Amino acid sequence: MRLRNVVLAGAAAAFASFSVEEAAAVSVSGVIYEGGGPGIIGTAPAPNDVLGDFSTATGNPILTLTGDTQLYGGVLHSSSTTYIDGWSMDFGSGYNVVFNWQAAEGTPVDGNIIIGGVANFFSGLVGSLDLGVLTGLVTFQINPIDGQYSPKENVYWDVQATAVPLPAGGVLLLGALGGLALFRNRKDA
Repeated sequence: MRLRNVVLAGAAAAFASFSVEEAAAVSVSGVIYEGGGPGIIGTAPAPNDVLGDFSTATGNPILTLTGDTQLYGGVLHSSSTTYIDGWSMDFGSGYNVVFNWQAAEGTPVDGNIIIGGVANFFSGLVGSLDLGVLTGLVTFQINPIDGQYSPKENVYWDVQATAVPLPAGGVLLLGALGGLALFRNRKDA
């Protein structure tokens, strides 16, 4: 009886931690807005979904991409407030990813986006960083201040993720043709 209770308690604990982990992940595709915070650039397309305001924590939210995704947000540094956006994205087997930024108030900005622990600096009125193909779970954190400009930096940002097509069809076709050629050669011998 005791062993049964221990096993049931262990299974319940494992299921509870699994449920909490699953609840933190959000499946997304299309146009997604970060809600709250300093705002979204006015030229962004209408959203499919609006999430809560991102915080400095890179594990909340965790976004699982299910198709091409455009993620829009904003960060602000002023003498009294600094917003830093953090989140994670699960790119699965691969997405081409581009990070874009634009100064919200017409004055140059500088900051950094930390991707998987690696800092990428940005500065100026507008710009873009091609992040290449990202796979698996990757953390992001955007900080609008690097120290060059002050006292206020207001930055609109977006992350564009486009699925990388799997070349499985071509590989399967070549494999099948090679197999047929080997089979034919064996039959002739």
